[in-house]
Amino acid sequence: MKNNFNKPTVNSVTIRIIIAFIFSGLLLFSGNASGQTAATTEALKYYDGQLFTIIGKIHSEKNYTRFPEKYKATLRKEVWNLGQHSTGISIRFRTNSPDIAVRWVTKSENTMDHMASTGMKGVDLYAIVDGRWKYVGTGRVKGKRNEFTIVKSAGEVYREYLLNLPLYDGIDSLSIGINSKSEISVPQEKYLIDKKPVIYYGSSIAQGGCASRPGMAFTNILERAMDRSFINMGFSGSGTFDISVGEAMCVPDAALYIIDCNPNTQTELIYDRAVELVKYLKSKKPDVPVLLVEAFYYENGFATPLESGNEKKNIELRRAFKTLEESGIKELYFKSGAGLIGDDHEGTVDGVHPNDLGMVRIAEALQPAIQNILK
Repeated sequence: MKNNFNKPTVNSVTIRIIIAFIFSGLLLFSGNASGQTAATTEALKYYDGQLFTIIGKIHSEKNYTRFPEKYKATLRKEVWNLGQHSTGISIRFRTNSPDIAVRWVTKSENTMDHMASTGMKGVDLYAIVDGRWKYVGTGRVKGKRNEFTIVKSAGEVYREYLLNLPLYDGIDSLSIGINSKSEISVPQEKYLIDKKPVIYYGSSIAQGGCASRPGMAFTNILERAMDRSFINMGFSGSGTFDISVGEAMCVPDAALYIIDCNPNTQTELIYDRAVELVKYLKSKKPDVPVLLVEAFYYENGFATPLESGNEKKNIELRRAFKTLEESGIKELYFKSGAGLIGDDHEGTVDGVHPNDLGMVRIAEALQPAIQNILK
């Protein structure tokens, strides 16, 4: 009898064909899900992001950095380097393209073990729908050079868009891709571009750590909710009441200064530095209100708020606020840090830096205070 063990039967051949068909279908599906199919890429025409309306900057240089070049000589090195990150900077544009892609090149290949790459180096897109900003999608990160189709087959409808840039890296170049027969232009609606900005000076938390994507940084949440641009001056580990940063804060015609530097500043330095910075800002821009924000209590195991190092820091900030009030400083306000991230211990990724839930809660806690000042 012949041995037919290795000879494929009709059934086994059929099964192999079916498996191959399913596998090829899965590959096709995954290619479409990633938003980066070759057919889509080839059909698009790309435009430099600098052609459109850029918000969240204090200068007009053709880049995506938070400080103009001249400040390199006056800022601390750490602040200057972090200022190369595009935190809080966004691009406003209008298009009728059914497909929208983004190409961007980041400045570094750094990673962090507690923050998603989409938050550090990604971009995300919002569109105005029924008068409100609606999240559309996120451009995912492959390395320094990235390309991602965020919108696909959305119809040939003119829409206003907001593209948020990375929180913990800089951008060397960025372009927006649309269908070759579609149109793209600067925005026609005034969302986020017709009011004086709020300038927010703070720590890594203010910079956006550790939001899962740029639009979830609490300053960007506040921006959309209040229809007013926020200039983000959060510097990871380096938000320490610097007068040199105060000089930059005075460049734009701002609606409000918010100072949230307790997390990065040594307790014994807070009183003097807070008093000095507020007096400096008021000497330059006496009509711009100032809001001092306490640090929230970190999730230090089972420590009580009174055992938290931030409570000692907050006492010093309250002392500075009282001194400033008694000296006659007008339009000065104070926001407690209690409850900023909620009280269920679920608002951080590491006990300190907010997750998306924590970011939403901070925005919701700050918004009424900011609105009361600006009204």
